[in-house]
This record gives sequence, structure tokens and C-alpha cells, in this order.
Amino acid sequence: MNLHEYDLNLLTIFDMIFVERHLTKAGEKLKMSQPAMSQALKKLRDTFDDQLFVRSGKELIPTNCANRIAPGIRDIVKLAKNTFLDREDFDPCESHRTFRIAMSDYTEMVILPVLFKKLQKVAPGIRLESKHLSQTNYRTILESDELDIILGCSLTFGANIYQQSLFTDEEVLVVRKDSPVLKEPLTQERYATLKHAQFEWFEEANLIDRQLKCQKLQRNIVLEVQHEMVLPLILRDSELVINIPRRMAIVFKEFLPLEILELPFQVSHYYLCQYWHQKNHLDPANKWLRQQIKQIADIL
Repeated sequence: MNLHEYDLNLLTIFDMIFVERHLTKAGEKLKMSQPAMSQALKKLRDTFDDQLFVRSGKELIPTNCANRIAPGIRDIVKLAKNTFLDREDFDPCESHRTFRIAMSDYTEMVILPVLFKKLQKVAPGIRLESKHLSQTNYRTILESDELDIILGCSLTFGANIYQQSLFTDEEVLVVRKDSPVLKEPLTQERYATLKHAQFEWFEEANLIDRQLKCQKLQRNIVLEVQHEMVLPLILRDSELVINIPRRMAIVFKEFLPLEILELPFQVSHYYLCQYWHQKNHLDPANKWLRQQIKQIADIL
């Protein structure tokens, strides 16, 4: 069967006649004249080799064949409408789309709760999936539709990837609220001798350690973990200290007895950005999601 031999517009006409049970009323809904509707019905009958609709008083009654094919035709018409509506517009209030965003522990904690709370109000049917990526070929992942957006700091991409700066952040030292560390000034020498817990993928570690090395100092790292969010929980029952981004520390301080200290040396800033593929740049849904994330970042 060659699909191009069939006039798919006839399916829309069939569906409307099936709903209205009246040729003229169906024509009015489709903005088609009576002769055009009659000609279309004739083509439908020829295509399916069946009367499809027979007159009974003022109504057109579907035949057994029409009743059998109607659900399938309805699905095709609905799918076509949704396809064109998705292309032309995006209504977050009605959408049931799933968005997939790559996030680290940091962005999950700082961005995700606020983003999800907002979407529950303005787009309750939308579903979010947060993805942790173990590979570094982010461009290929964005290109393959596995992800809509990546939230990250200073990521490097090839061509066809857009990025938007969201905010900056910096490392701070976090200790337990009653920690002995708070009793004396925090110098570089004292900082180095403290017992440190560290996130295994702590990107700023090399920079901090290089700065200390210039002063012939070295941090005393006694614990290394694979998940950044466990670090503040460890402080609850220990004398350890941790380095985490300031925004994350502020969130933890809301429900844990912690104190935030400035590091005794200058630290570089994080530049958090959102990244997306060129093919999604003009997509209304993707554009809307990026706007929600940017609005949240502006108030954090």
C-alpha cells in the first residue's frame, strides 16, 4: 500500500461527520461547502468500499464499517492536531510533557526544589526527571534527545550548543555550630591543619590545594565521599570541616546547626549556566522551561 495514494484530509472529514451525524453541520465546522462535503463523502465511500453513513431522517447513521474504523481515525486526527499544536504553541497548563535535566548534587539542591514547586503551580501536568551524568560527551547526549537541558559550571561543548549564564557562586567553609574552629581566627595555616571531609569530584580542590602549596601548606583530608549532599550531615557528629558552595551551605543551614565561614584566601567563582542544543533553541516548550529556570536563578 502506498500511503501517498490516499487523501489524508478525508480522515478529518470522516471524523467530523461521525461526530456531527450531519453533513451540513460537519461542513460548517470544517468551513466547507455542501457540494465539497458531498464530494468528500463520495471519495470516502470509494476509498473504504462502503457506504459509511446512511441517512435516517435528518441524521447520518454510521455503518458497521464506519463504527469499526472510527476509533483509529479519531486517534490519527488527534495525533495530527497535537503534532501541529506542539509545533506552533506550548500551553504549560495543559501539557503533560516530561522534561529531562542533567543536574549535579549542587544544582539538584539549589535549583530543583524551587523549580518543581513553581511548576506544580503553573504546569501541574508536567513531569521532571533529574539526571546525573557519568560521561562527559554532553553534546552528543543533548543531540540525541536524552536530555532537554544541562545545568552545570564551566562545561565545554563543541558546536551547536547554546548556553545562558544563571548565577555565580563560591566556596565557603562550613562547620558545626558549636565547633571549636569558631573559637580562634581562621588563618591559612590553621585551615590546612583542620580535619577535612571532601567531595570526591570537588573541582575547586586542585585550585585550593595549589594555593596552599604555594604557602608550603597541605590540607588534612581524612574523609572523601562520592555524594556532596552527605557532607553537611557528617558535620553533625564530628569535628570535621567541609568546603561547599555558598548557596548550598545556605540551604543546609536552614535545617542543620551549621556555621558558614569565609575561606582565609581568595577563591574563584562558579559560573552556573544552562546548556541546550541548537535544534531545541526555538522549541516553545524548551524555551519556556529555560525561562522558568532563569527566573528562579535571578531570585536565588
